[in-house]
Amino acid sequence: MRLQAHRRHHELTCSPSVACALSTEHKQTITVNAEGEWEVASKPDWCEVSPMSGNKKTNVTITIKATAKSSGSKRDGKVVFRLKDKDYTHECSVSQYGYQYGEDEWVTLQKATRGNRGGINIVLLGDGYDANEIASGEYLKVMNQEMEYFFGIEPYKTYRQYFNVYTAMPLSTESGIGSVNTIRYNRFGTTFTGGSGLKAEYGEIFSYALGAPTVTKDNLCQTLIIVVPNSTDYGGITQMWADGSAISFCPLSTYGYPLDSRGVVQHEAGGHGFGKLGEEAICHNAFIDACGCSCCGHVDELNTAKSYGWYDNLSLSGKIHGVGWSHLISDSRYSDIVDVYEGGFMHSRGVYRSEQNSCMNNDIPYYNTISRESIVKRIKRYAGETFSFEDFVKHDKRDVGVAQSPARVSAWGRASQRSATTYQHRPVIHRGSPLRMAKVRRHR
Repeated sequence: MRLQAHRRHHELTCSPSVACALSTEHKQTITVNAEGEWEVASKPDWCEVSPMSGNKKTNVTITIKATAKSSGSKRDGKVVFRLKDKDYTHECSVSQYGYQYGEDEWVTLQKATRGNRGGINIVLLGDGYDANEIASGEYLKVMNQEMEYFFGIEPYKTYRQYFNVYTAMPLSTESGIGSVNTIRYNRFGTTFTGGSGLKAEYGEIFSYALGAPTVTKDNLCQTLIIVVPNSTDYGGITQMWADGSAISFCPLSTYGYPLDSRGVVQHEAGGHGFGKLGEEAICHNAFIDACGCSCCGHVDELNTAKSYGWYDNLSLSGKIHGVGWSHLISDSRYSDIVDVYEGGFMHSRGVYRSEQNSCMNNDIPYYNTISRESIVKRIKRYAGETFSFEDFVKHDKRDVGVAQSPARVSAWGRASQRSATTYQHRPVIHRGSPLRMAKVRRHR
């Protein structure tokens, strides 16, 4: 009996079986697996396939030719592979969407107007966005939203003019983010690991960011990269390098306030990624140096971060004159809210924070005072300006109501609201610089 054409058989497959493009030319490699010799039976005239035939497992490049940069246009087709001497076929669906921006094209969302060094760079990149989501305008809408979330909290709101913000069009073959049980063909390989948050091809992300207008090898360590995975899971994580480089992964959380997407960006990107602040949440009801749990080494981890000049919002000393915010406790302008509170960095005992609540605890839109000061110090240093405490106080804005109104929520208490794949993790600190992984590359 003759088998029907275009029916999938295990003897002939291709993976992925989809390819998409924006207006600019796009090349995509797929893998054809066949039990013998195969050939391309048909293809759209606006696509090239190389090679057109092969034997058994073969890497094949599909080139979708450039078309006019006009929004709203779309064309679809299929590349049909056939097993020779049999009527076994397999299709790879191809589509192309017209759009005002080309693949990998850079867009300036904001240009700095203050500072002595041309601005501090933020690079916003989505992962898991296919051509349809980019061409529809959804991608750019999300990037602008994430930028507004980042600057929607003090002190970033007041010091916003110090920052350049860039995004680009990193096209993914498929929509979404993979996990331990699923595969998604996305641009940077962002994946939920199920145990340690999100992972990705870090070298590729840094290489890509070096294509932004004012990002260089010299200032990459002062550039914040925010990757927005196309996922509504809560879990975010920041990867940090000893030289100051950072990638903050901020999924589009649909959890309720304060664990929404806004909370993830302000906690991960504003808090960890740029601010170099430590976790203030509690998930172990034990001393930090006597926890006994398998994950501990937290004292060494905290001290390592301190040696890099980070985590100003935490202390292993509980003495008023031994904490890094003692100058705020004795200042009448802040003494009503700043003190020494036990608990933070995942532990209820042996580690101390400066205020009852903050964004670094449970994502409320409020950085405590020592955190705001630390962030402003970093902004001034990166901008080539001198920090003055009195100048900081003059421009400082705080919302004590936000800080004191929501009950303090520990990570232990939050854990029951999420599955393992959506649990938020503390930053991972890597040695050295990511420049060894990155290559300077040119983008459209």
